[in-house]
Amino acid sequence: MEENKGKVLVKLENVNKFYVVGNQIIKANHNLNLTINQGEFCVVVGPSGAGKTTFLNLLGAMDTPSLTVPVVNTDKKGKIKVTEGEKLDTHIFIGDQDIATYNDRQLTKFRRQSIGFVFQFYNLMPNLTALDNVEIAAELVTNPLNSKDVLNDVGLAGRYDNFPSQLSGGEQQRVSIARAIAKN
Repeated sequence: MEENKGKVLVKLENVNKFYVVGNQIIKANHNLNLTINQGEFCVVVGPSGAGKTTFLNLLGAMDTPSLTVPVVNTDKKGKIKVTEGEKLDTHIFIGDQDIATYNDRQLTKFRRQSIGFVFQFYNLMPNLTALDNVEIAAELVTNPLNSKDVLNDVGLAGRYDNFPSQLSGGEQQRVSIARAIAKN
């Protein structure tokens, strides 16, 4: 593990996410630049509405960055028209892949094979056991970790056959964490 310390895992270059609401341009993320190396610990904090969720959705390949600056105009009849303005040189490197310009199909494949996400709500399948919930995610990748080993690592040895309804909130969260880790 030590030989990889310092290797760039995530690199954002000039990342923006704009939303147009009415005639207003909302800058959810504006000119983000960030490098996260292997072995580093990164925390995303900020007030409500600061763009934390948008940032994480971009990193998790669940959303795409704005590649142009939107321009909002109103025509003679008062109708709002949004056009593309300046092109942005945007990059989101996850490992050696620049996902900033991936299409939906590429993003889906990337998420399936490369991303493990733990959501605020655990999104466990209620009719599957803890082990099955981890294994279903592990089946999506070519080199998963052993599902039982990962459940053991998060402190759920002996809970493999429990359904989510039989687990505490903290245990459900650990199943969700195990599911993300198992994708390796």
